[in-house]
Amino acid sequence: MAIHFINLTRETFLKDYKRVYRFTTLDRFIEVLKTRKFAFVNPTKWTDPFEKFFIERDFLVNTKKFKLPIKDRVFAVCVSGTDSSEAYWKVYAPKKDGIRLTFDTEKLLTNFLDRIPDADVYIGKVSYQITREFHKISFDKKGLIDEINNSKIGQHQIKLLLKKRKPFMYEDEVRIMVIPHIKNEETSVFHAQTEITSYTKNYTLDPRLSQNYVNVLRGYFQRDFGFKVSHSNLYLDLIREPINLNKSGVKTE
Repeated sequence: MAIHFINLTRETFLKDYKRVYRFTTLDRFIEVLKTRKFAFVNPTKWTDPFEKFFIERDFLVNTKKFKLPIKDRVFAVCVSGTDSSEAYWKVYAPKKDGIRLTFDTEKLLTNFLDRIPDADVYIGKVSYQITREFHKISFDKKGLIDEINNSKIGQHQIKLLLKKRKPFMYEDEVRIMVIPHIKNEETSVFHAQTEITSYTKNYTLDPRLSQNYVNVLRGYFQRDFGFKVSHSNLYLDLIREPINLNKSGVKTE
């Protein structure tokens, strides 16, 4: 097994992203805790049509049409360098039932990704482009053609999955992609065995959850899994006193 880095190195990944964040739903997180299996999803299942544009397209080489060799072979998960984003809560937990996981990047590599057996792992920083130039292939097409002609999986195809439009730059996204050496029977998802608590630093509950529900969840995670969870203060109103508009700042009778 090997880890390959694209648009960054292992050293810069550890330096620039000491922590990365994963926003998901409570149900999915609890499933990982119970089954000890982390799910990587085939990019064909991504909702944004631009993100899966290349993996679903035909490629014309001379007079023949080809699909990318990585189609049905690659599985991905997206993490972010952005620790707080209202948009993330709404996108990844539309039912207001989310949780943010904070990954310790060094432990993520050594305790999980370095240990996935019989697979290659690619970690790439997303490249953001304006929409009208999104479809352009700016890197060496010869390398891409060689991979397609020889039905070979390589970094030129992976680069196509690291393209995203500029309106999403706030995400500061890094994509982790797994390619099993033996073709996975299930083409939509790949599960890797893991103990997720070995590389997560803390867990933050959705800011839209009621305090009563938060209290129940705190008890549940502490009792059943032995760790504490916090509650996002995104919508927390910290100041309750009246705002003093007197010029002197002194209250008048």
